[in-house]
Amino acid sequence: MHEASIAAEILMIVFTNIKAYNLKRVTLVLIKVGTFNAIDKESLTFAFNALTKGTACEGATIDLVTIDGFELLVEKIEGE
Repeated sequence: MHEASIAAEILMIVFTNIKAYNLKRVTLVLIKVGTFNAIDKESLTFAFNALTKGTACEGATIDLVTIDGFELLVEKIEGE
C-alpha cells in the first residue's frame, strides 16, 4: 500500500504551505493523479484522513482528479 507514503508526502507539502501562508485550518486539498500511477483513491483518502488526525488538516476534504499520464500534483490547498 504505497498510498500511505504518498499521503505522508502530500501532507509534508500541505504543512509547508500552512506555515508559509499562516493558515489555521485546511479545508480542501486538490490532487491531480495520473492514470499510470496506479493509486487507489479510497486507500489514499483513508491514509490522508488517518494521518491528519489532530492536525490543522483534520476534517479537510481531499479531492482526487484523475488525469492522463504519470503526474501527481498538489493542485490547490484551501484554508483559513
